[in-house]
Order: sequence, then C-alpha cells, then structure tokens
Amino acid sequence: MKIQYFDTQFDVPDFAIQKYVKDFNGLPGSGDRESVLQLRNAVDDILDAVTECPEILEEPVYLGDFVRALAMRQAMGTLGLLHDA
Repeated sequence: MKIQYFDTQFDVPDFAIQKYVKDFNGLPGSGDRESVLQLRNAVDDILDAVTECPEILEEPVYLGDFVRALAMRQAMGTLGLLHDA
C-alpha cells in the first residue's frame, strides 16, 4: 500500500499492516485505554521525529522503523483506534 506522509509516498507492505491489525485486534472494546494511548503516543513520536528531521530516513534502520510506524498507524485506523469516540 502506498501511504502519503507530507509530500512523500512510502511503500508499506500490506502483510505488515495485516500483521498489526491482527496484533491490535483485541484492543477495540477491551477497555484498555492506557494501552491504546501508549500505542498512539509511540507511533506519533516516531512520525514526529521524522517530521522534525526528515534526513533521518536516509539511515536504513530509521526508515524501517518509520515504515513499521506507518503500518501500525494504518492498522489502528482500520480498527478505529486512532481517535476517541
């Protein structure tokens, strides 16, 4: 799946998104608000780091972390975990 982040498109493997959908599937309706907030914050921290310092993506390890964060964010959106109701 192609995911746009600011002015750049990133290839995020569909299998990675589906893996996180499976991993996070128990969170919706679980009442475990703290875990959901921690997950949101961790993903947001990675995305914010790239926003502040985009050249960090020149390092393969950081690019991999960033793509995983995009996959997690997409999975969270699929499960309705990105925003409070």
